[in-house]
Amino acid sequence: MEFIMYSSKHCIHCKKQKEFMLEKGIVFEEKDIHDNDVFFQEFKELGGQGTPFTITKENGVIKSKILGFNQKKIMEELTK
Repeated sequence: MEFIMYSSKHCIHCKKQKEFMLEKGIVFEEKDIHDNDVFFQEFKELGGQGTPFTITKENGVIKSKILGFNQKKIMEELTK
């Protein structure tokens, strides 16, 4: 399972989610949409409206989209 978190520089919830995922040992890729136009475009194309916006992929296929910082949903994705 691959986690990709779209974040923005001054987002408190992004910081909290990042801390949570690191604390739980969850490997993830962070894409800051504030400083990178390519990441921002990906975020919009995936339906992102606010940060954090996290997608999970398995074998390159998107399995879920998590809007906001949702600990329960993140943990559910780990057990699938």
